[in-house]
Amino acid sequence: MLSEKKKELLLIPNLLCYLRLLLLPVFAVLYCRGQHIWATVTVLFSAFTDVADGYIARKFNMVSEAGKFLDPLADKLTQAVVSGCLLIRYPMMWILFSVILVKESFQAIGGLLLYRKLRKMRSSEWFGKLSTFVFYTVMAYLVLFSPDATSFWSSTLPILVSTGMMLLALSLYGYRFIQVVTGLKKLPEESAATE
Repeated sequence: MLSEKKKELLLIPNLLCYLRLLLLPVFAVLYCRGQHIWATVTVLFSAFTDVADGYIARKFNMVSEAGKFLDPLADKLTQAVVSGCLLIRYPMMWILFSVILVKESFQAIGGLLLYRKLRKMRSSEWFGKLSTFVFYTVMAYLVLFSPDATSFWSSTLPILVSTGMMLLALSLYGYRFIQVVTGLKKLPEESAATE
């Protein structure tokens, strides 16, 4: 008989997170081989599983502490791998890649501190979900259409929009973190982490 912890790891939302992690090397190989249509399909499918795992977790009461860890981990690694692969073609991706590293490092440290204080994993906020949606949209566009890397309007602007959304999410997460740590705001009673 499986223990509760093992059962939690095998919940459908968590299985979808594992699938997203398995898609990362698939995307990298497809993109580096120039198979951009299939690489785009992989990114979009990954985005779909991201939405699906949160929906299923909430709808069928499958929210778990493991899921609150796995879902953001899959998001962070997806963002790092996809933006890292696109660095090959788009020099401006360095800005977005750097912001992702700063944002995710801050969230990892902040999340750990909150967990140690509250013994609860923190769910994502609407601005984190919006930032992730914009990221997936921009990455799918860049992978599928391969616009001119030197064009401001067709490649640099979308990258800057995604970067701006990441910075907005970072600043709002920082603000919420300060509110929670100083006791000005309490964490809501849980919803699924789907950022």
